This record gives sequence, structure tokens and C-alpha cells, in this order.
Amino acid sequence: MSYWLAEPRGRVRRRVLTGTALADAAVEILDGEGPEALSMRRVAELLGVAQSSLYGHVRGRDDLRDLALDRVLGRELDGLLADAGDDVVALAVNWFDHLVRHPWAAPLVLERTPLGPSYLALADELCRLLAEAGVPAHEVLGRSYSITALVAGHAIAHENARRARRAGLGYEAVELSSSPHLASAVNGFAGGWPDVVRRGVEALSRCAVGPKQVD
Repeated sequence: MSYWLAEPRGRVRRRVLTGTALADAAVEILDGEGPEALSMRRVAELLGVAQSSLYGHVRGRDDLRDLALDRVLGRELDGLLADAGDDVVALAVNWFDHLVRHPWAAPLVLERTPLGPSYLALADELCRLLAEAGVPAHEVLGRSYSITALVAGHAIAHENARRARRAGLGYEAVELSSSPHLASAVNGFAGGWPDVVRRGVEALSRCAVGPKQVD
């Protein structure tokens, strides 16, 4: 169950143990040490409290991940929205850039629907911009899901490609003579990851649709 759907777990006994403090600690660990390092014990160490005291606020590691995901977006959300204006493509590219800066976040976006207030605000803005672009009401949610999958999926692929290049495990490491179409695509690739995201979202945000499906 998402942290955002759980009942409150009692009174806050110490000022340091607020949801924001826990979220900030989790983000610091995820950004600095990676997702494998996140644990109740590590957060307690960082905050200088007993591990048992965390259970009055969260149930475990999954709640920490929920808090961190929403907190790290919340820190940047106003800037992302202001920079995008009323451009759904710019909003998606800004979100992609955010996920690239925090590579642990994209897998969590696809693992289960983010339900924190920052992600709800982002989803609401995405739906608004799609509707204003002319996407019919019955298509808006599906298009927003597709854009989410494209943005988060490309952020994951970007991180995987970055690691592969560092390790010498990309396409350049193999002989592509037996895969001429792939070789041509690799050699002819121009632009960068944001351009790929931009083109994909442009296609998804077009208002042309087929006939509405009737149940």
C-alpha cells in the first residue's frame, strides 16, 4: 500500500521526526548512496534517532521511497511548471530532466502510481495541458499514462546507457555488420535524449484520434 493511503501512525513525539525530515533524509541517501542503501536503519542513523522511533511515522522502506519520490519532485515542481508554461512537451522534457538528475526516481514512478501531493499536481497539470491541446476527454488519461511511461522509461534507458558507456558495454562494443539496419540507425542518430522525449510527446499530444471505443 502507498504511504499516502495509510492511516496516520500516531503522534509525532519529536520535532525532528516529521514526514519532511524523513523524506529529506531518504532523498539524501538515494541521491548520494543509491537505492540499495535506503533502509530504516540508515535513515535513523542519518537523523540521529533510534530506528524504532521511525515506526511511529512510516511502516518501512516502501513508505520511505514514497516520501522521497514526492519530496524530490516537490522541491523542483514550481520551477518545472513555470518553465514549461502551457506547453505539454516542455513539461514532459522538464520532468525527464528531473528524473535524470535523480535516477532512482524513474523506476519508482513505473512501479506503482505515485499518489503524493506533488505528483498529483504534476498529473493534474499534464491532463490539463492535454485537454487544452484538443485531446478528447476520453483519451486524456490514457495519453497521460503513455507520456508517463515514455518519460520515465527513457530516463531509465538514459541511466542504463550511461552506465553501459562507462563500462564499454554499449553498441560500440559489438560488431554490427550482421545487423545493418541497427548499424545504420546507430550511425545516423542525431540529437540527444531530450530530443527523443520531445518527439515522442509531440506525437502523443496531437489531438487526432480514432473512433471512440464503445463497451
